[in-house]
Amino acid sequence: MIVNGNWKFDMARTQERYRALKEYYDTRGLNADNFSCPKYPDCLDSQKEGTIQQYLGGTAGLMPFYDVEYKNTPIRVLSVGKETGYMVNTPYGTSPNFDVNTLNVLNCINWKRKNNHIKGTLITLQRIFELETEYVYASYALSDALRCSFQLKNTADNVSAVKDTPKMRDNCLEYLVDEIRILEPTLIILQGEWAVAGRNPFVQRLAAQLGEQVRCVKKNQNGKYGLYEFTSFMCITSHHPAILGNWLVNLAPDSLWPMIDYLREIGYLPAFEPEDRLKYEKTVKPYVDPIITKLASNDRLRSKKAIDNQMSLFHFTDGRD
Repeated sequence: MIVNGNWKFDMARTQERYRALKEYYDTRGLNADNFSCPKYPDCLDSQKEGTIQQYLGGTAGLMPFYDVEYKNTPIRVLSVGKETGYMVNTPYGTSPNFDVNTLNVLNCINWKRKNNHIKGTLITLQRIFELETEYVYASYALSDALRCSFQLKNTADNVSAVKDTPKMRDNCLEYLVDEIRILEPTLIILQGEWAVAGRNPFVQRLAAQLGEQVRCVKKNQNGKYGLYEFTSFMCITSHHPAILGNWLVNLAPDSLWPMIDYLREIGYLPAFEPEDRLKYEKTVKPYVDPIITKLASNDRLRSKKAIDNQMSLFHFTDGRD
């Protein structure tokens, strides 16, 4: 346990979660480099006819300072998108395994040219923790609703055009639920319209799969997005930051910021003391810098050579060795 002012970081607990996730992905065949998901043939059969580009596998990324408390209030944030981006030059179209994906997500601190999704996620974390530093990337987990993706070849680089099916959504939900049970988030943020679309929206299906009660606590102006209270965590559905300019000016102030502010008003999220804000970066930076300074700063690690280099650098520790 690392303590600095009102901050507490239980890196050993995060490492336990990391080991549990690693074993889970290996057992269930979700790593791309040894992909053997038993549900894949079912998902493949659900695809419509046509030439498709497919990429296989998908894991979360778990950051080393995920288990954080402030004034004894735990803040474990899980951000969930629809699917991973397609990496055209990689053997599998995605990060090969959980180890590399974790490095890729942590390395967002090091990117000089961030895509809109990564920028929006950073701004969201900064709002939650009331921090300005990019090192806040070190205190969350990132996952997706879909493990694999299928696309038409001419739209393979456009992740918004993923041709998912109800069968895929049903099959993959079990994996996300298992991740949630291991990660035990206190706050889940579902990014994108996919989470609220349809007659049986994702929030309701997630609650049913978890065996938890859920109720809507607060809605945005048009009633589409909102804040939901589950038995074991709070959940925000929000616009995806793909169009970052409009998201910053109109969408986040409508569907995301009011929900975070409300959680702070009711004490679910703490109010951070100004003198403690610098203590966060001073605690996290000495651990993170030796990792990210060895990583490429501007790429999604799309080449096999870069991924091989990442694997040689991988080292997940509780900071005591």
